[in-house]
Amino acid sequence: MENRLTLNDNVKSFLEIDNRPIWKLIIENDIDNLLALQDEEDVLDIAKELFSTGESQILKEYDFATIRESNGAFIRDLVRLIFALDINGTQDEMLKKVADPIFDSLPALTERIQKETFGYPTARVVDDYILSEAALVRAALMNLIYYYRVRQDIDALHFVTVMRTTITLAIMRSYKNVVGHDMVETARIKEEVGETEAALTFYNSARDNLKNELQWFVESPEMGPNEEDVVVLKSLKEAYMSIDRLNNTAEYTNVCSLIDEVLTREYIEFDFDEDEDDE
Repeated sequence: MENRLTLNDNVKSFLEIDNRPIWKLIIENDIDNLLALQDEEDVLDIAKELFSTGESQILKEYDFATIRESNGAFIRDLVRLIFALDINGTQDEMLKKVADPIFDSLPALTERIQKETFGYPTARVVDDYILSEAALVRAALMNLIYYYRVRQDIDALHFVTVMRTTITLAIMRSYKNVVGHDMVETARIKEEVGETEAALTFYNSARDNLKNELQWFVESPEMGPNEEDVVVLKSLKEAYMSIDRLNNTAEYTNVCSLIDEVLTREYIEFDFDEDEDDE
């Protein structure tokens, strides 16, 4: 049985289906009403081109690799178009014509984001619009990760996961919970496609990025982890366990037990201002 998206609550929310009729019309293959729809959205113009002629001149001429305002939102709308076409179930060739230019442009776009954010945040100030656009592209890739996981397309999933994590490292390096999750997820997909050495590199990098977070809890036995800390610690534990598994060692057994102990601690939110008032 072919794996396709279903219009579940998460997909409905992403499509904003109650506020944007374009997606419902595509899903229901209501082409006449789609072509009659009046809106200033670029994605609607693309859909009309595709359903009218089978091609989109807008997509053929669009410069995906330039970072500019609204580019990230446009790419995310194209991902919405992919979702709607997939649920439609009869437009796989059209879907490919939307996905291919995104895939073709992602390496150049990701490289541009890396270049524009090099040294951020410690050694360089980056324009807010660049960070905002990069974050929107990353969000679009998160949606594509969901999509290709449902479709069980391992090669496409591998590609978009690596692109997503590259952007994460460029703009969110100080968010340890996000970095840890994304690096470990990339290591997993590297294993799935048989790139074991590359997977080990990502696991090692995740370990090196996150290990100091554990040390803080070791030195503060009265402190328990909050939700973000839990993500960090679980990612760190998976990195340690995977390194041992791939190297056929037991080097990190004890530290994994330590992580388990920290994860059992209760998180208590301290009001430091209250302590000052008491003084």
